[in-house]
Amino acid sequence: MRVLPFKISKPINSTIIVQEDKALKFYDQLHQHEEIQISLIVRGQGKLVVANTVHGFTDGSLFVIGGNTPHIFQNDLTSESAHMITVFVTPGGLGQDLLKVPELKEVRMFLENCRKGFEVQTDRESIAKTMLKLTKTKQLDTFLHFLKLIQKINSARKLDLIAQLPSKKISNKEGRRLQLVFEYVLHHFSREITLEQVAGLVHMTTPAFCRFFKRHTNKTFFEFLIAFRIAHACQLLAREDRSSIAEIAESSGFNSISNFNRKFKKTKSVSPSQYAREMRFSQVHQI
Repeated sequence: MRVLPFKISKPINSTIIVQEDKALKFYDQLHQHEEIQISLIVRGQGKLVVANTVHGFTDGSLFVIGGNTPHIFQNDLTSESAHMITVFVTPGGLGQDLLKVPELKEVRMFLENCRKGFEVQTDRESIAKTMLKLTKTKQLDTFLHFLKLIQKINSARKLDLIAQLPSKKISNKEGRRLQLVFEYVLHHFSREITLEQVAGLVHMTTPAFCRFFKRHTNKTFFEFLIAFRIAHACQLLAREDRSSIAEIAESSGFNSISNFNRKFKKTKSVSPSQYAREMRFSQVHQI
């Protein structure tokens, strides 16, 4: 199966492409492309795996993914439908001379800031309205609304998606192996998972798999697994009808609440209960 690279279908000489996807799930193959990707989750829940990090997504989530960065949107198994609006931008298509124009400073700032990718955390409602307008525009109007979009994103608060850019591109074979591991984690993260299981899944010895995974993600497999479980727990903690901390810990794959609290605080720098309070506060006060 061909995993990398991925070609965005677009008209000749088009720099900005707007794509709307409505389906049971998003495109679920590990892939990368040269275009910068701005994705609004209109409806859907799941995990975004980008390079070596995991982030939960839900209705209203907004991500910017840098060009040539491996990523995959994995819908939760309980997700009934998915709706995403994505703007793809070819950086080189904007033209270096055009970007030197003082009035396009906002675009230059955006291109410089999006290499590592980020999640937009504020002003999402206003940004979403602009992206919805982009689905109905053509040519010059598309470019003008794109400039408004960039201006709003630049002004919003953001959270980096990855701490370190990928050091090397992934081959098709390597990408397929990583995808199999990601899919296995998606289906089994709430249970005990051993290195022998995932190594056997990709037909490697345990030591060879450990070296392979570390080389391509800069994380051990268990570091990745814990990050995935924490991302799932964050989604559950953010829900208004959330379960108890103990129930969330168990459903996220942690065998004890003390272990869950310790891993969560190490990852998020706050306790699970404090995270839940902060999420409720931000939801109430979100503009």
